[in-house]
Amino acid sequence: MRVLFAVVGLAYPLLVYAGLSLFEPRVLVGVAAVALVVHIAAGWRRWRGEDVARAAVPVVLVAVVLATTAFLNDGRVFLFVPALVNAAMLAAFAKSLAHGPSMIETFARLSHPEMPASRGPYPRALTWVWCAFFVGNIAVSTALALWSTVAAWALYNGVIAYGLVGVLLAGERIYRYWRFRGYHGDPLDVIFSRVFPPPAAGGGR
Repeated sequence: MRVLFAVVGLAYPLLVYAGLSLFEPRVLVGVAAVALVVHIAAGWRRWRGEDVARAAVPVVLVAVVLATTAFLNDGRVFLFVPALVNAAMLAAFAKSLAHGPSMIETFARLSHPEMPASRGPYPRALTWVWCAFFVGNIAVSTALALWSTVAAWALYNGVIAYGLVGVLLAGERIYRYWRFRGYHGDPLDVIFSRVFPPPAAGGGR
């Protein structure tokens, strides 16, 4: 069920484009409402205490979008969802910068808990980069939702935005290998250890 909802979430812009091309907005609202109820039912037992409050935020936002769309019977309301998602991500990343540890450091320590504290400034700076990316994404997605066609909106949010994420991830990975020359058994270590050889013993970087 989690995989299914993840796939639907990733394909959301293209699904909205196809749905609005074939059906009126209220039909899509009905389908989305059923999916939302299934999502709540599937996750209810896992949500306890603070998890319930945290999980309720996106559910409430989706419910508001569906209710507004049903009331207006205007499919363009669906177009603001990617901007809302990016705003939620921006809030989470910015909060981690304010209270620490940074979001990227938290992710990094999941796979590399031995990461030295001296590396802290780098994931913090990278968290700022992602915040800037989310701000840009919000601006472009909102502008397309307001003034462009559904096709252009779907192209950006369903294809181009994911491509930009891939470029950012790949560029950061290459830069990290070049800067730190640290290899910890990751699948790409074999390739990059030849391109960017680790420093000689006693050299450090």
